[in-house]
This record gives sequence, C-alpha cells and structure tokens, in this order.
Amino acid sequence: MVTTHAQLAVIAVNRFGLGARPGELVQAAKDPQLWLKHQMVSPQFDPQLADTKTAFEQFSAHTKVRGQQKKIAKAQVQSMILEPSTVDQSTSMQVMKKNKAMAGVQTRYAKLMRQMQKNLLMSGLWESIETTQPFSMRLLDFFSNHFSVSTSTAQLKVVAPLLEREAIAPHLFGHFENMLIAVMKHPAMLMYLDNTRSTGPHSKAGRYNKKRGINENLAREIFELHTLGVDGGYHIGDIQELAKALTGWSVSYPADQQQEGFVFRENLHEPGTRIILAKRYRHEGQRQVEAILKSLARHPSTAKFLSYKLASHFISDQPDPALVAAMATRWQNTKGNLSAVMTTLIEHKGSWQPERQKFKTPREFMVSTLRSIGLEKKSALGFLTGLVYHLTEMGQAPFGAGSPAGYSTYAEGWSGSDALIKRIDWVNRLVTVSPKSLLSAVDLAQQLFADDISERTLKVLKGAETAQQAYTLLFMSPEFQRR
Repeated sequence: MVTTHAQLAVIAVNRFGLGARPGELVQAAKDPQLWLKHQMVSPQFDPQLADTKTAFEQFSAHTKVRGQQKKIAKAQVQSMILEPSTVDQSTSMQVMKKNKAMAGVQTRYAKLMRQMQKNLLMSGLWESIETTQPFSMRLLDFFSNHFSVSTSTAQLKVVAPLLEREAIAPHLFGHFENMLIAVMKHPAMLMYLDNTRSTGPHSKAGRYNKKRGINENLAREIFELHTLGVDGGYHIGDIQELAKALTGWSVSYPADQQQEGFVFRENLHEPGTRIILAKRYRHEGQRQVEAILKSLARHPSTAKFLSYKLASHFISDQPDPALVAAMATRWQNTKGNLSAVMTTLIEHKGSWQPERQKFKTPREFMVSTLRSIGLEKKSALGFLTGLVYHLTEMGQAPFGAGSPAGYSTYAEGWSGSDALIKRIDWVNRLVTVSPKSLLSAVDLAQQLFADDISERTLKVLKGAETAQQAYTLLFMSPEFQRR
C-alpha cells in the first residue's frame, strides 16, 4: 500500500509524467498531486519552426513554378514535333535545360519538405525529453494519437506534426469542443481523411459536375473514433448527414490569394437542414458543422468514451470503473472541461494504485530513458538525429500509425519478443554515448524510483559485469518498462 510522498512521487513522475529527469522526483515528493496540477497549462513550442501558413505558401509557390515550367517545356516539345525542320541543336539544348531546371525545382522542394518535417519531428521529441511539464506533454501525446493522422503524402509529412501544435495544444486544458472544432478545421485532418473535395450534389459545384460527390470518411471517424465511440448510439444516417454538413470544409489551393490552410468553400457545401441524433441543425454554412461538433463533444457517450480512453492511457489497460464514471460525470457537469476532467483523474484514489499497470510504448520508453540520464542536445547531437529512425524500428514511427485509430496503447501491442529485442539494441547504443558523469546504475535506479524498486532488480544491477551492462539491465527492468 502506497503511504509515503516519495512513493507517490514515483507514480506521479512515471504514470502521469514521462519519467523523472534528475531532481524531478524530489520536486514531486513535496506534494505529488499539486506538482501535477501546476503543470496543467498548454505546452509552448519553438515559434521559429514552420506553421501551416508557411507550409501552404511553400506548397503553392512550388505548384505554380512547376506548372509554369511544365507549360513551357510542353510548348517547346510540341514545336519540335510540329515543325521538326526548324529545330536545331540550340533548341534541343534549351528543352533539355528546361527539363533539368524543372527536375531541380522538384528536388529542392522535396529537400525543403524533408527538412521542415525533420525539424518538427525532432523538436517534438526534444520538447518531451526536456520539458518541465511532463503531465501536459503526456496529455498532448494522448490527443495526438486520439486524432491520429498519418503522413501518406509530401504535404502531410509537414502538416501532420503541426496538428498537435496548432489545433490540440492550445486547447489541452480547455473545453473539448474547442479542440474538436480546431482539429476538424486543420488541413492535416481534412487532407488525411479526404474531405477537401467532398462536394454536395445540390451545391453549386455539384450541380455543375455530377461526377463529384460526398466523402464520408471524416464524418465516420468523428463518430467512431473522435467522439461517441463505436457503441455510441449513432446510425448510418447520422454519418451521412454529418458528411453533408462537412462538404465545403477544405484547404487552400494554389490559385487562392490567401494561403491560410483551412478554407470553407460555399460552392461545395450541401445546403439544407441536418438532423443528427434526432437534433435539428439549420443551414448556417460553416457554423452548421461547428454546432454539430459542440453537441457531439458534450454528448454522454463522448464523456464515457473519452473518459475511458484517458484513464486507460494514463492508469491501466483496464481502468477502475469508478474512476471512469467519476471522470465521465465531471465531463458532463462541466460540458467537457478537460481541466476539470484531468483534475478528477489526478484526485481519484483509483489513479494511485501501487501496481505498475501500463507497459510503455516505444515513444514513452525512449523519452523516459533519455529523461532519466539528463541527456542534452549538445552532448549527443548525432545520436539524437537518429531517434526517429529508432522509433520507426521499434514500430512507432511519428505520425505513421497508418490508421485513423492511431497506435495501440495496450501492452499486447508492444511486449512481443521482437519488440523487446529492438529496445535492447537501442539501449545498448545509447549507453555508449551516455555522459561520463552519469550515476552508477544502482544510484540512478534510486534517483528514478526511490525505494520503490525490488531487491531482485537491485541484485541484478549490482551483479552486472560492466557499467554499460548495468544500465541496459536497469532500462529493461520491470520497474522501468512499466509505469
């Protein structure tokens, strides 16, 4: 039975946080619950990195330049075909130069996109490694996976990491409905679930082009994954009605004067009143969807579904029903105020059971390991640049779940023998670049877990043949692998 602040602190920094950095356990031990509550503010990110507006300006500029060069090259080729007698070596060389220039533009654009993506991914990882607000970062990880988008195109490789920064983080401790609306407006979600060209049959564009139609992907996932859940009480008719309302929710095209990312296109929007879950929503253009999303965010099924997922993410694969019920009740009483819901999670006794019930995902394992040794960028920059590769090897590539359902947070998804071998391989690489001033494995274990570590694990650490082997054994121990 947990009785001391030190033991509660171990739970706070590992179960609710991202693993202790040097000295963090001591800070949390003063008042573990208060330590968590002080972190309930939205995380801040490097403002010098790309944002959606910058990304879309790059997309647009590249598309226009590429289009112009293709047009010129095509005209020259047609001239050579139609009037071959006028073609000389100089003309042929010009065509070749144009084609080469076009290829160069494409290469430079691809490099730019890769660099923007790399900067965003590395920044996201490093924010988690060095943050003094690990509780808020773990909540950000939850919602980033809850609203999962995968990088299937060059554009998505850039805008997917921006989803959590621009649409999720600002609303992390506000009302869920505001986060939900922001996420559904973000280009990453609209592009990933193919809503950008969804066209109502009775819209201006739909009447003109009968081949265009409504895409139901986004509407289906809003019900099934983002709000009510698969057993939330909705029907196919509700999905179809929401899909109609979502027509016109699109993104900037290169021809648009402003490259802001989200665009509501009235000419694609299906006019009319929508009836969803027996509630009527009048025709208000963009505001119609916003009204629907607010209702879904406050729905009792959403309160239960999200409360269960949150409790499962933080506490246990099979969370205490009393904890879930308390969170769901708080959700409904506050209309989805996430700060209130998370406070309920923190204060409930079901969250503080001493047994470690969650097996770390690869990202959680990597971040907590690097936090534990206090690794700094300047001391291992080359190693840090390989983190995304190693995460991918472990099966959790950033924004690479390949499904709107996101990555599994359950132990069965990550505890197989092959997965564990890859963790060992990564740890063995890590300990070769660890700071020389690093504590011994035994002292580090006590810094991370105080006295909440088994005699068996301590005996194994003390019996290691080398310091590096001891570190590997610590990081692969049951105490470190579970939280």
